[in-house]
Amino acid sequence: MALIETNFYRGGGSKLKSTAGEYSEIFLQWKQDGHEFIWITDGFGWQTAKGPLRDTFDKIDYILNLDMVEKGVLEALILDH
Repeated sequence: MALIETNFYRGGGSKLKSTAGEYSEIFLQWKQDGHEFIWITDGFGWQTAKGPLRDTFDKIDYILNLDMVEKGVLEALILDH
């Protein structure tokens, strides 16, 4: 089963940093339970939180942005699983 979380951040702040950390932990739990976790996130807010996003990118298998979804990456992931 693929579990998908989506969000869009128009502004920066501590919420982005805590969200990235929380999703790293959630990913590990769901992966142990045999599930895939796909995080779709985008927005200008990430311009001020590149470090936490990079850290999470190194831990979660699938982080997509809206451009990737529009280009069919999400569909391909779902069809492959």
